[in-house]
Amino acid sequence: MWTRRDLKAEAKEFLKRNYWKAFAVCLIVSLLTGGSGRSSRETDYMSPDFGEYNFEINFGPGNEFGTMIEGIGLDNPFQIAVGATAFALFILFSIVVAIIIGNALQVGEKRFFIRGFKGEASVGTLFSTLRKGEWIPIATKMFLMDLFIFLWGLLLIIPGIIKYYQYRMIPYILAEDPELTFTDAKELSTMMTNGQKGEIFVLDLSFIGWYLLGSLFFGIGGIFVKPYHEATVAKLYQHYRSGMGLPSEDESVPEKNDMDQLY
Repeated sequence: MWTRRDLKAEAKEFLKRNYWKAFAVCLIVSLLTGGSGRSSRETDYMSPDFGEYNFEINFGPGNEFGTMIEGIGLDNPFQIAVGATAFALFILFSIVVAIIIGNALQVGEKRFFIRGFKGEASVGTLFSTLRKGEWIPIATKMFLMDLFIFLWGLLLIIPGIIKYYQYRMIPYILAEDPELTFTDAKELSTMMTNGQKGEIFVLDLSFIGWYLLGSLFFGIGGIFVKPYHEATVAKLYQHYRSGMGLPSEDESVPEKNDMDQLY
């Protein structure tokens, strides 16, 4: 069994030695992912208000987009259509790249904390998931996880929250076993969080006060809390993994047949 007190005590002990490294890692991920990192997403799932998102581009004259079009010499419908299409494709490409790189970096962030608890805290670990042959598979599996959560969330908010916590350990699993299939990572996370989703939710909830306090500092104080939150959840993952008798990253990864025996 684990307690919030014990997890947080170990996280604090880790941060006494590595806080600024952890802060740098969390800051880089937040900046490169637009603050959409999973550790900052807990507060979104705890709140019933998901906000309103209105995306609208006015192509008519007398507005910013129209002024930009006029400024580059597009003065007929065909040119405007081509320019608008190119602009939309550029935005779409930027979003895809941000998702792919962002997902890989978020797994790298988990890897930093996992290795950090083993005495190997290095900011460079954050970018280790961008190695050739690793970052695209990791990003794809993370995208599938987000897609599953999103589709469950369409049923109503509660199923989405449940699946979010059911798959909560997937990024940590991939941080240690990047070659694991998404199905196996999903099954392992499900096993780890079985009967624990409510406890993990309460663990996340215990950081709300810190995030609210951090928001008083020009709305950016939460970034100073994120290393504490990340370190605590990483320690929770280590607890689950050792409890299941699974090897760590520096040990041999179980073969597929061995994985099947766990299910």
